[in-house]
Amino acid sequence: MPGTKMPDNRYEKAVSYLYSLQKFGIKLGLANITHISGLLAAPQTAYKTIHVAGTNGKGSTCAMLQGILMEKGYKTGIFTSPHMVRFTERIKVNGEEISPDDVVALTEEINQAINGVDGLNPTFFEFVTAIAFLYFRKRGVDWVVFETGMGGRFDATNIIMPEASVITNVNIDHREFLGNTIEEIAVEKAGIIKRDTPVITTSQTPGALGVIRQKAGELNARLEVFGEDFDAQPIRQDITGTTFKYRGGSEFEALTIPFTGTHQVENAACAVRTAEVLFSNSTEGIELALRDIKWPGRCELVKHAGMDVLLDGAHNPAAAEALASTLRGLYLKQPFSEVILIFGAMADKDTAGMLRALMSAANTIILSAPSYERAERPQALLAMAKVLPISSTPALRTAPSIREAIKMAGKFYKQGGLVVITGSFYTVGEAKEAMGQRPLLKELAEFK
Repeated sequence: MPGTKMPDNRYEKAVSYLYSLQKFGIKLGLANITHISGLLAAPQTAYKTIHVAGTNGKGSTCAMLQGILMEKGYKTGIFTSPHMVRFTERIKVNGEEISPDDVVALTEEINQAINGVDGLNPTFFEFVTAIAFLYFRKRGVDWVVFETGMGGRFDATNIIMPEASVITNVNIDHREFLGNTIEEIAVEKAGIIKRDTPVITTSQTPGALGVIRQKAGELNARLEVFGEDFDAQPIRQDITGTTFKYRGGSEFEALTIPFTGTHQVENAACAVRTAEVLFSNSTEGIELALRDIKWPGRCELVKHAGMDVLLDGAHNPAAAEALASTLRGLYLKQPFSEVILIFGAMADKDTAGMLRALMSAANTIILSAPSYERAERPQALLAMAKVLPISSTPALRTAPSIREAIKMAGKFYKQGGLVVITGSFYTVGEAKEAMGQRPLLKELAEFK
């Protein structure tokens, strides 16, 4: 893989140190990252930025924005989370992952800067955000697309002063940190909006949109809303991607993305409108950039051991519903005749809501667990699935690991079938590893 090599002992020690910071848990607040940034001479001010928050669609939207900026000729960084297989996936410049050597050097540099500062105990995500800030300055990038780790208002990325703020679809997730209602969660997402800075958002529930409107009004932030100020309509879909019509500052009769699902059309439209706002409605690079986007783990169709396998990191009920709709409306119409679903999710998620959405789209379900402490056990998922009120009755099986689940799917697989692996980015990451991708200390994924 570009930008990576087999880790040496120094890299293993550096990433193990980062892993050890998870003992400080998840702390939503800006004091630590502000202090660290000051010690590093505010590296995040050395380039222009776009800030992206939301419950679902953040990663895909970030990838499309990155592609558009690169196609316009800018040296472009991107910071996303979590990773699926390699820690280095989180930080990229022009699509190339940060090298293990750079991870080592930046970890040491930041440690030296904060060493001995009383009370400064950064969390894992705060430290990694600081690595990204500093790395992008050292690489001399023009633009960086920053994805929030969780929420927005108190997320460590929220000390940047972006050229535009983007809020993708807001839904229920991370209740223990962000709130129990759409409106409460929208307050956290809208916390990335900055004074006099444009904000672009996809379609939202009335409650979420009301919160975003109010915050934008308070800060005199120009608000662009999908379905009002810009719009997009799918005109053709197959398993290779989607072509859609776009109306905004400009008009496109046919833009194509290599993603499936109506929700991805909204994400693409949001990325296009953001680019238009930033570059005075210039359409340069948009068509080619969207056509060539690569973003793994989002309805990613691959071949493994003679099987067609669809990888999707749906990790909450809204994302599961979108996946189920796409399966029924596209993949099961042609060319696939049945679905074998491998499902593994975190115990602190609404697993019942996710299963309820997905079970009606599957013929066989293999309930499993990625190898993380937070993962729900297969037997618990089985008990849950047996009592869910759904119209269809898929066959239910359990497997102790994602690797074993893939092997079991091979026994059930028939020509014309589709294996779908979903429930968490942890699950997708372990599936990728089982299918041959090389991990570099994968345990540092988090949140999803």
